[in-house]
Amino acid sequence: MAGAAPPSRARKMLRAATVAAATGLMVLVPLLAIGGTEQAQRFGWHMYARYVSLPTIEVLTTNGATEDVPMGEIVSGLRIEIDYFAPVADFLCRTRDDVVSVRMSSETPHREEEFPCPGS
Repeated sequence: MAGAAPPSRARKMLRAATVAAATGLMVLVPLLAIGGTEQAQRFGWHMYARYVSLPTIEVLTTNGATEDVPMGEIVSGLRIEIDYFAPVADFLCRTRDDVVSVRMSSETPHREEEFPCPGS
């Protein structure tokens, strides 16, 4: 009984083209997702390759004192592609009656914002 015939030249070329196309997609999709943006993008490489420092949070209270709030007490499992500034400030304004404004800053990338609490 004879073995199977070796693949034809056309079949080998089809396999090679399929492997090249798949490899090209694995490289091209993340490159397109990066697209020169500063923010990490879904399927982009700098989702894992970019360092981002934790934001620092400082609240101004009704008696004029400032208080540092650790980010880890509010958010767990931080992800670099999510912008936490406005949601965290809104959370602090809604859950603490003594907060007048929330100042947040981060070193990498450099950013600083102050959020006044409504009704204060």
